[in-house]
Amino acid sequence: MAFIGTSNFSVEGDANNYVHGDQIVHYTTQVIHQGKKKHKRTIRTLYDEFYDIKLGAIHRIRDIYRKDYPTPRRWDIGTKEWQGFQVERIICVAEIRGEQPEGSRFTVVSYSGLYAKKAWKKDFQRFSKATDATKMQLFGINRSSVPLLIFFGELVPLAHLWERLGDFGRGYAYTLAMSVWLCRPSEVWIDLEKGTLVCGMEGPDCDLLHFSINNVETLPSSIEFLLQEDVCIRYFSQLPLVKGFDMDVIDVLNFASVVEGRTSPIINRPYILSTRTNSIIAIGNGVWNGRGCLDHYSRVVMPDGRTRFTLTDKASSLNLYSRPSGNQNAWFSQASNVFHRLGISLDEDLSSYKLIVPHIALSGIVNWRWRPEQPPVYFFLHPLPFSPSLKAGSVVSTHTWSFDENGQTPISRHRYMSFGLPTELRVDYLIAIPPYWPKETYKSTHKWQIARGFDPTTTDFARYLDYPIYEVLLESEAGQFEELSMDRPEGLSGRSFTEESTSQQDQRQYSTMTAYNTEADSMNVDSPTASPFCSLSTSVKLQPGAGDNVYQDMDMEVDFDTTSASNIEVD
Repeated sequence: MAFIGTSNFSVEGDANNYVHGDQIVHYTTQVIHQGKKKHKRTIRTLYDEFYDIKLGAIHRIRDIYRKDYPTPRRWDIGTKEWQGFQVERIICVAEIRGEQPEGSRFTVVSYSGLYAKKAWKKDFQRFSKATDATKMQLFGINRSSVPLLIFFGELVPLAHLWERLGDFGRGYAYTLAMSVWLCRPSEVWIDLEKGTLVCGMEGPDCDLLHFSINNVETLPSSIEFLLQEDVCIRYFSQLPLVKGFDMDVIDVLNFASVVEGRTSPIINRPYILSTRTNSIIAIGNGVWNGRGCLDHYSRVVMPDGRTRFTLTDKASSLNLYSRPSGNQNAWFSQASNVFHRLGISLDEDLSSYKLIVPHIALSGIVNWRWRPEQPPVYFFLHPLPFSPSLKAGSVVSTHTWSFDENGQTPISRHRYMSFGLPTELRVDYLIAIPPYWPKETYKSTHKWQIARGFDPTTTDFARYLDYPIYEVLLESEAGQFEELSMDRPEGLSGRSFTEESTSQQDQRQYSTMTAYNTEADSMNVDSPTASPFCSLSTSVKLQPGAGDNVYQDMDMEVDFDTTSASNIEVD
């Protein structure tokens, strides 16, 4: 049997004959599989999915961006050298004849150079697969000697509006690009007609680097967020109250800082210098980062200003760093409170107030061998004395060790020496870079705190972020301090300090601070006859510069067989 007009099919089955008398009955089972002709989808068939636009139909109005892009080198047989070729890509706004409505505009990308077609093909394959409204939409193509890609709409690079954006607008754009779309900010374009942002061809770079806000998985693509700071703040402020998220927001605002020159700090802590009056208006405690054997993520700022870290056995080096970033965020989180208390308006020129953060690194060697049956060991870094400034290569004893998470019962100096814990830390001291911020940035921070439900005239926001609190120096307090006999900017007047006055403040604020110079203990815990309970009889003296000579006598018994610091007995 012939099947006329058919192709690409097969017949399967069997036939059976049954004979009964003079009759023959035939049973035939047949299955006919009709196949479909498979069309391989190639890039050439993909070309047919887009309009073929002639060069003469394109009326270029203005160029947006022009750049030469390098291509891989190849070996030139004639010159016997590696030759590198470039592709010039030009992006412009154009009108296309015959397209309705009349006057519709498009974004056209043209390619020229030896490898123009290869670069064009690569970009075509990328944008021909765009499936959502967050990408540049391909309208048509041209495959002449100067190939073109034609996109819907008149698009503007983000960089063209970058200078007009506020801090939140830039943070929003950076977050949308880097965290949500996973592209570079130079690939973000603005569709002014639709009022949206899209990701597409690489355009000009933005002049300023910015931070993106973490913990944000989706964001609306809206020009309102970009250009209207209040709208952007209102949206972000509705997100859940999460400490890490708010720190990222402060990072965004902080990164808009303008850095000016270098200076030598006159004290060891961060402070705010008014260049108008050459006086210090506020002093903070450093924000410290731990490295080496100190678990950085265990950092806790204690109510009395100490910084606590948990000791680990992952390294033998102990490193602490006081660097600008965390200290700048601490200042930003409470600047409105300081200005409010000093009667400084946010409408003033606030760039005259500069944050001086000493770059200080402390290091030591740890020979501690922690065992599972032992309680955690805590390192407490006490606020550095106000003056004099630390010198590179010097050593300080501004810390204590304790099995108590509150540090109320410190291990004696002699005892933690026998444990292999350092009694002194070496100082590496770097120069400070004093940044300042415009009033607009301070106002944005002020608005953000209100939007998040905090009173910016208080320190509640800084405490929520676990930052040290700045001490405000009122005019009435200026007379309490005498001039320092140290290197300091010429003409600095008003709020200066002496070791005596600062030590009185330290004694008042840190009366629980136990310390650093202790008498030798009479018992050696490493002795073969030492019992599981080791009696630590200690005479503890406050660090010089932290007040008058104050001693506290205590006898401490430590059970090394326990796993909780609560079993430490103090008599």
